[in-house]
Amino acid sequence: MKKIILFCLLASSSVFSEEHDHKQFLLEAVKIGNQIQEQTKGKSLVDKISFIEGFAKEFSNNPIALDIIMQELSVEYSFAGSHRKALIARDKTAQIENSSFEDLTSYKEKDAVVEILERAKIHQIVMVNEAHDIAQHRVLTYRLLTGLWDQGYRYFAAEALSSSSSEQIDKGFITNQVGYYTREALYANLILKAKDLGFNIISYDQHKPAKLNTIDERETNAGLTIKEEIFDKDPDAKVVIHVGYSHINEEEWLASKLKSIINLETLTIDQTTRIERSSTKYEHPTFTKTVKSVELQGPFIYVKGNETWSSDSNKWDISVFWPRTRYLNGRPKWASLNRKTHDLASNECKNLYPCMVEVFKFNYTDEVPLDRIIISSKEELKTVFLSQGNNIIVTSDSNGNQIEKITVQN
Repeated sequence: MKKIILFCLLASSSVFSEEHDHKQFLLEAVKIGNQIQEQTKGKSLVDKISFIEGFAKEFSNNPIALDIIMQELSVEYSFAGSHRKALIARDKTAQIENSSFEDLTSYKEKDAVVEILERAKIHQIVMVNEAHDIAQHRVLTYRLLTGLWDQGYRYFAAEALSSSSSEQIDKGFITNQVGYYTREALYANLILKAKDLGFNIISYDQHKPAKLNTIDERETNAGLTIKEEIFDKDPDAKVVIHVGYSHINEEEWLASKLKSIINLETLTIDQTTRIERSSTKYEHPTFTKTVKSVELQGPFIYVKGNETWSSDSNKWDISVFWPRTRYLNGRPKWASLNRKTHDLASNECKNLYPCMVEVFKFNYTDEVPLDRIIISSKEELKTVFLSQGNNIIVTSDSNGNQIEKITVQN
């Protein structure tokens, strides 16, 4: 799991540009990752976030270390349902965007789900990427699943899944052993929806022994595993693959390996290049200008005839934009997944701040919640999202000790 996280850090970092810097970055990442793991072992998520926040201050004059720490902090904020803070942490080491605006006046904005489903009809593989600290990106795949199932897609594969994920998912809930990023509530919902629809859940990453520990080796091994696990058994299979960042790259990453190994064209969908940031100065100007005028409330793409716009057409087929996030009691509206809202009482934490509120299906040991937020003060109005059936709402203090547990029927 640690190797996967390091590759993801490398793919999303902005502080290096040459090969020797890659090695320095990875060495520093291992060192810092070990320190964080040792110092936060057994701590609650609230305490872990507090520790990393303090850790970041210690390395404020070390650009490489700070970049690694802030990426980790951004992911932890996403685990805690703190989208705004995740964006701020991500941009702590970001450079001011100086790219040129791209003229899209000859294109029309269209509903991303509708248009992607239409184009998925002629493919056997659909790949959607995400930034691992932006939980919003899991919502697009979540919204696509039912339509893809109706088109005959029967396999759901994800980079984030551990080798033991299948037996864990068969328990009917997501455990911490399913994967690392799947410990985030929206990712847990995504996996459960795929399972409930009937998809075969496929883990493929890091299954084969690594000798070189290079990106090319990892991507080749992943492509070979997908071939063996799916297409050798079912040549006509239709597969959804949810990945991070560059794995959709059709020039050299997983998408390209699938073409050479399985000889299939993949429909590749990018969500990570034209995105909302904590400040417009970090945003690509195309995103900033586009979202000012668009009226669609959900993710959208740009279409001209049969052509779809891509931020890099040599690497992926479609670039997805999301409207600027709208909030309800501090919660992103896209995080609801059309679930019922439940407003929390002002004294939910019993004056033990910060506290964490989690919503479980069963409240089993090691169960990943289907919603999770942190409340920092009595003044914060907070809402949680409830799934169908019983919802067990558990409030705990910063040490992870339970304050209250209630069951709400939806």
